Amino acid sequence: MSVGFGAGEGCSIESVTSPSASTLNVIWSSYLGATVYRLDLRVVNSTSIAPVVVWQQSTNRLIHGLKPGHDYKVTLKVFEYNHVVCTSFETTKTVPATSQITSSQAISSTSIKFQWSSMVGADGYILFVTELIIDPPKQYNETFTGPVGQMDGLTPSTTYNCYVYSLNSAGRGAKMVQPPTGVSINTTGKSTARVMWNTVSKVLRYQVAVSDNDKPSDQPVIRSTAKTTMDISDLEPCSRYTVGVSSLNGFMVPGEPSAVTYNTSTINPVTTVSAEYNCTRGLVKVTWDLVFGADLYRATATDGTGAALNCTSASTSCHITMLKCGEEYQVHVTAISDDCESISNVHSPFKTVPCAPANPETSHDCSSNVIIFSWQPTNNTQHYVATAVNKSGHKTECRTADSKCLFTNTGCGQFYTYTVYAVNDVCKSEASNPEFVRTSPCLPTNVRTGDGCHSEKLITTWDSAAGALSYTVEAQGNTVETYNCTSATNSCAIMGIPCGEHLSVWIVASNDNCSTERVLGSVAQTVPCKPINASVSVDCSQDSARVTWVTNIGVIFYVAVAEDDNGNVHSCNSMGPNCLIENLRCGQNYTVSVIGTNIKCNSSSSNQVNFMTAPCPPTNIEAFRDCDANHALIVWQNHNPTGLYTATIVDKSGDQLNCTSNTVNDCKIRSLPCGKTYNVTVTYDNGNCQSTSAMWS
Repeated sequence: MSVGFGAGEGCSIESVTSPSASTLNVIWSSYLGATVYRLDLRVVNSTSIAPVVVWQQSTNRLIHGLKPGHDYKVTLKVFEYNHVVCTSFETTKTVPATSQITSSQAISSTSIKFQWSSMVGADGYILFVTELIIDPPKQYNETFTGPVGQMDGLTPSTTYNCYVYSLNSAGRGAKMVQPPTGVSINTTGKSTARVMWNTVSKVLRYQVAVSDNDKPSDQPVIRSTAKTTMDISDLEPCSRYTVGVSSLNGFMVPGEPSAVTYNTSTINPVTTVSAEYNCTRGLVKVTWDLVFGADLYRATATDGTGAALNCTSASTSCHITMLKCGEEYQVHVTAISDDCESISNVHSPFKTVPCAPANPETSHDCSSNVIIFSWQPTNNTQHYVATAVNKSGHKTECRTADSKCLFTNTGCGQFYTYTVYAVNDVCKSEASNPEFVRTSPCLPTNVRTGDGCHSEKLITTWDSAAGALSYTVEAQGNTVETYNCTSATNSCAIMGIPCGEHLSVWIVASNDNCSTERVLGSVAQTVPCKPINASVSVDCSQDSARVTWVTNIGVIFYVAVAEDDNGNVHSCNSMGPNCLIENLRCGQNYTVSVIGTNIKCNSSSSNQVNFMTAPCPPTNIEAFRDCDANHALIVWQNHNPTGLYTATIVDKSGDQLNCTSNTVNDCKIRSLPCGKTYNVTVTYDNGNCQSTSAMWS
């Protein structure tokens, strides 16, 4: 205790006690000459709680209206008329408010776990458990620092009276008084009722609290009485109330209540509920029995998430629409009158049509004839029906309880559409979104290459393969060089291929997902390479010429063609590097070239060579004898404007005479012997070759 002194000596606070949670009893010494005493009580370290000030002429005072469990500074001032002659003060504490047990749970045959309300200013709690069936009662107690405690060592199958005290340095809080027993409620009117209970020993007043269970946010209506009955009013129809009756202790603190539930005027619930689900329309027909006094009925379908749909009807059925797929609903029916509703405890379950399977996927290995079709599982499903439809409309079904199907023996070049729907006891879902699969194309057939005989271009053709969107042709020649081309049609041209090649040709058909294996076609051959370095040797022949060349690859045999200025053509052929062109005309200019052939295709022409056959011999030979001049005039037809002509006459003995001319078509042989017969020939010489006419006699 702390004491202070003012103007006089000898004033002091002798004792301060807290007999209850909201009171302090202050006693002080008498002061000689005091006119009046003033007590000032303030909560320590708080400016928000108003102080309590009293004036007193006696030397003790019981102060009410204090805060339970708080530290107070008590100041005593002694007044002599208007002057303070002495001051004394003391710091003390009020006892905590009464704590109330909020829950109890038997955790074994000999132990009970308790929870109680936590009180401001409480340093601890004393739990008392009293066994009632023996006399004197056996009592257990334990002290705890928090609002939770467990009492062990109890007797199995025994009833106990339990209560708790809060405590601090000022003492213990008040004991919670026992609740009344035998609480009952009788209806006295449409909105009134009477609450009755049994008397509790040593309890002078009781508290009645009425709570509307349908409006938990509203504060309960609380009234107190000294009687064991109370009339309550303003009750709403068809409502549920909790009425709690508590005993009040000497400090007007209520104990634990005895609570009962009271229902105001109501109607009976329906006793039967049935649900008939329609798969096609996606609705449920709810049917129930009639209830006396009901004006309307509301059927409510609740899914697993708590979401609800409803319909109303004045008859015994209605339809609930907009139901979700793949759900299991519980249906209950509420009977409704003007001012009351009654919910039935009878429920009827039903399942809606499964949802269409989501996330359909296909898996296809191009080298296999198996397609795996999978999807996401759905609720309320017994099995699934997956369907594959090819481009001709043929259907293949797979039924499974799993979430995938294996489709085997799928054909090449097919375009399949896959869908799946779910099936339960009575319904089937809508089909899933479609999945599309192209199988590997069929193999190309009738692959042909090279019939076009195009230079530096190899054309491959084939019969179209089912399911193919593109084709790739690959050719490999004698030099191991590889060539290729791609086409969306049934032909393809590879450019830049050398002449004279023999090639192996493969073709691959492809679509968006797959390609076939390589298909080997017939061996292809490009056009032969042309002969090179062509040349001509005439050897002064009047009707033939020998053509020579350098052979090239891809040629089976060669053809040499000679053409004169008038377009007359002569030819010869050979498997070797030369051949002789015959039946030419003498003295003619010719142009010759050589081509190679492999029977199917010809090469391009070799270089061109110009040549001339040997000159034609002079013709129309005539001889005129001039006996007087003793000479002979030889005349011929001149075919060439230049060159040297020699006319020769030969007798039977072989003697001969001749004359020459390079400008005209005659010459004279002089000094002829007499009496001889001559044969005449004329020879033309152009400097390279000679040609002699036929003999003329």
